Amino acid sequence: MQRALLYDQRTPPSTVLAHLDQALEAITDQHVTTACLARIEPAQQGTWTLRWSTAGHPPPLLLTPDHQARYLHADPDLPLGVDVTQPRNDHTHTMPAGATVIFYTDGLIEHPKHPVETGLERLAALVTEHAALPLHDFVDALADHHPSNGHDDIAILALRTPRT
Repeated sequence: MQRALLYDQRTPPSTVLAHLDQALEAITDQHVTTACLARIEPAQQGTWTLRWSTAGHPPPLLLTPDHQARYLHADPDLPLGVDVTQPRNDHTHTMPAGATVIFYTDGLIEHPKHPVETGLERLAALVTEHAALPLHDFVDALADHHPSNGHDDIAILALRTPRT
């Protein structure tokens, strides 16, 4: 459904998530879910602009070309299906050429014996440890060595901006 809403629109991610939230409310009784929608756009002089909106999802993780990892913390909006009247927000961050942004589900970081912050710290360390790998191998390494207990679904999406 989200793909259909995105097909011919250039609207902000928050607008698409708001429309998706309204559609889910109209057609299903069990529609509470988290989501993150992002778009990377060319900016000036070899930089890129990351635009995203989150519905209760963990923060994106940015890996810079010099292998520094940092979370792009922003107050997450409510998950989809909770309250369609609440506004959704957009966030932006400039990305240099050769940077990687990682989106993931909470199943990658959550472990019942550790606080979420521990999982986030371990993921950031894992990202910097494998930063030099080609993108496909990088994602495989994150999936193979994740800090969670593996009892929840895991999804990882990593996007790397061109170096030139």
